[in-house]
Amino acid sequence: MCQLVVSMLKERRIHLRDPLISNEPHEMKIRLREQMEVYGYQVKQPANTFQKERIALSGKVGGMRDDICICLQLGCYFTQLEEQRAADLFRSRE
Repeated sequence: MCQLVVSMLKERRIHLRDPLISNEPHEMKIRLREQMEVYGYQVKQPANTFQKERIALSGKVGGMRDDICICLQLGCYFTQLEEQRAADLFRSRE
C-alpha cells in the first residue's frame, strides 16, 4: 500500500477534494500534512545481540498518530484493486 501511495504521489494522482467535506476542513488538511510529513520507515534497534533490527512503516512518532495516512493508503489500495478487476473483466469479454 505504501509503495502504491508513493507511486501515485509521484505521478500526481492523489488530490484533495476542494472543498473538502469535513466538519473542520482546514484543520483536517493540516492534520493530513503533518501526518504525511512524519510517516515513514522507523528503525527499531535490537535490545540485545541475538535479536534482529526491525523496520516498520509508521507515523507514530512523538505521540503523533498515523490514522489518516493509513486510511489514504487503504483507499488507494482498494481503488487500484477495483481498477485492476474492472480491467481484467473488460479483457475477458473481448
